[in-house]
Amino acid sequence: MAWFLALQGPTHTTSQSSVFELHDSADVEKIAQELVSAVILDRVVSVPTVLRHSPSRHQTVLLYVRPAAWGAWTFYELSEEDRLKLLQGNPLLNALSKAAQQRGQATAPTGQSNPLTRGTPTGNPGSLGPRQ
Repeated sequence: MAWFLALQGPTHTTSQSSVFELHDSADVEKIAQELVSAVILDRVVSVPTVLRHSPSRHQTVLLYVRPAAWGAWTFYELSEEDRLKLLQGNPLLNALSKAAQQRGQATAPTGQSNPLTRGTPTGNPGSLGPRQ
């Protein structure tokens, strides 16, 4: 089971927490105590985390958190099975996945305007359009 740290900013809504998976070597109790004491002193706490690029590829990094800048934080533990269930039940991720699948199935350019290419049809991704 993996531990996660969720950071909630004062200007974010409750569904916009930044969530980080803690490295196996992370001592949750020690990090929690450091976060509490760091708020008063307005200092940074280093947190060993894991960035997952894919199920088989990950990178261990130190995340530097300034607790005074966050509205709240919490630790929680999830099994891999529970994490996968949450991902499958997430409507935003499901919509993004469906859109990516549909985009992959579209083989011919549609000629629709792409706002990122300043109105250039989507059939020519290398062109950024005329300079303005």
